[in-house]
Amino acid sequence: MVLLMTALDLNDDCVTIAKCRICDSTEIQEILDLGIQPLANNLREIADKSVEKKFPLILVRCNNCTSIQLSVNVNPKLMFQDYLWVTGTTETARKHCEILAQEVIKYSTNTAEVLEIGSNDGTLLKEFRKLTSGQIHGVDPAKEISDSARADGISIHADFFNLDFATRFEKDFGTVDIVIARNVLSHVPDLINVMNGIDKLLSEDGIFIVEFHEASRILNEIHYDSIYHEHTFYHSIKSMTEAQSKVGLVPFDMMESPISGGSFVLISSRSARVPSQRLLDAIKREESLGVLSEDAWHNFATLATKNLEDINDFLKINSKKKFRAFGASARSSTLMNAIGEKVKVFEAIADNNPLKWGKLSPGNHLRIDSPKIVIQSDTEIVFICPFNFEDEIVKYLRDELKWHGEVFLPLPGQPRVYTI
Repeated sequence: MVLLMTALDLNDDCVTIAKCRICDSTEIQEILDLGIQPLANNLREIADKSVEKKFPLILVRCNNCTSIQLSVNVNPKLMFQDYLWVTGTTETARKHCEILAQEVIKYSTNTAEVLEIGSNDGTLLKEFRKLTSGQIHGVDPAKEISDSARADGISIHADFFNLDFATRFEKDFGTVDIVIARNVLSHVPDLINVMNGIDKLLSEDGIFIVEFHEASRILNEIHYDSIYHEHTFYHSIKSMTEAQSKVGLVPFDMMESPISGGSFVLISSRSARVPSQRLLDAIKREESLGVLSEDAWHNFATLATKNLEDINDFLKINSKKKFRAFGASARSSTLMNAIGEKVKVFEAIADNNPLKWGKLSPGNHLRIDSPKIVIQSDTEIVFICPFNFEDEIVKYLRDELKWHGEVFLPLPGQPRVYTI
């Protein structure tokens, strides 16, 4: 069934899209409905008794340009101004930033001026500061995290990035040689406005770097847990290329990234460059994996529903055992709210980010605390929510906490359980 979305005001904070955010087509088809869910990163204070805001979480596909996106726009101020995800929390993310900076600088010079959109705590920009003598800037609306980065000597602008910001920035600082957007162009409701801002700031010979969760991984490994309101898009190389073409940017190379369980880093410029073989191979592979196929995405929805049924069956069968969850991420919010009532078996969630300790998870309101407090010796099963950090979490459980027991991994693919 094709849904012709209307610009219905659901409330003051959320609006249903009327057309594709990239190509303007009204031919939008529903793929997967994960119900009415809270904002995945809006953790609650224990004393907060206010009504929690929840919104439809529905994945749709544009039948014209094949892009995958959400059916609603949630007000960005609700999601990002009090943001608690910190880039430098995991060793995986820190190491990736180091490698990425070293690779990106090869396309420019050691005097390159850099701007990162969604710079978070400045982890990536700190690596660039080691490699270039040019000015380094970040822009991020999360004030608390921006203040932290600024304290480390990074020039952070606490703001949302759009054409208006870019116009003001260009007037004060001029253009830059490298613009980077890591896992943020999936978040913006008005992608073309953001692309116009990038076009405004990028020097004539500059390069644009964009990292995004690989749609083929989402599709074929059933990453439905990566669907939440912050992610308005689930980009493919095709959809990202289409968006960049609006401002004359053309991808010429790519890298693979471990972030989010599998991401692409697309490298683009204005001047025509010979596309690398690895980019051509990735485009061909994306097509062969069914990313552009309507049937493949409907099959994804069927498998996601089956996965949730399998998780619920496991929790029911093992309901007498002492469970704890690990990882109070946005992924865990989508997963646990999709599971429903049976998540109460967890009682608490362990997380290594101190900013989250003492708060409650969205929707199901599980207490979040240090792993050293949550994972006690009597814990029988640890449910790992962010599967993409499985190795790191298992190592921490075994080496740091000296814990032994069963680990349950809900994704990717079929759930599995094993003993450590």
